[in-house]
Amino acid sequence: MTSDQQETIPDTLQDKINLFRTASVLRKFQISTQSDTIYVNLNYLAELSEYFHILRTGSYTEKNDDKVNLDDVFTEELVVFLSYVCPEGFEFDRTINNQNISSLIYFSDRLIFPWIKQEIKKYLKSDDFKNEQYETESLIHLCYMLHTQSYPSADIDSVYKKIARLHDTALVDKAVATVPDASLRTLFNERIIYFRPYTCQPRPQSFFDWNDHRARLFF
Repeated sequence: MTSDQQETIPDTLQDKINLFRTASVLRKFQISTQSDTIYVNLNYLAELSEYFHILRTGSYTEKNDDKVNLDDVFTEELVVFLSYVCPEGFEFDRTINNQNISSLIYFSDRLIFPWIKQEIKKYLKSDDFKNEQYETESLIHLCYMLHTQSYPSADIDSVYKKIARLHDTALVDKAVATVPDASLRTLFNERIIYFRPYTCQPRPQSFFDWNDHRARLFF
């Protein structure tokens, strides 16, 4: 997350950050991030994540201290993820969209939430994803994240198809050029071109007037 993104946190997200910053009877387990400390219900998360299950059931320092350090992540991004995982007011919001998909992809892999990976795969193949507006750079970043976390090619193809339908090919090329791995840049270009609609125009049809004696060269 960039400094610009940190300065423009939406009010709804800030409210959720404030909620997780406060310990409760159920939320006692601390997660220290790069920028803050939040509190979660470890027993609840242990039912959903292999990572938290190990913390809860194993003999680790984190369990005894009731605390884990994730000091290489931002609170904002983690709270976006937890807002999908955890209920608020006894209700869930399990909507995947362009605002939370990056966090869901990253943390579902790192914190081992396999069921969220399955939900992401469903979303990528849905009409919701097909019709939703994404920035070009976000789509390329999405391809990068999915590939580096070993999602099957069949699951990434829907993203390539979405990119291939974009009209500004120069902007696509510019976004692909920012990918740090040369082999991935080549792969992305190949897949995008593969799914790009065929746009070659047919030659204009010529009409021959058999009654025009000036054009009858062979008679």
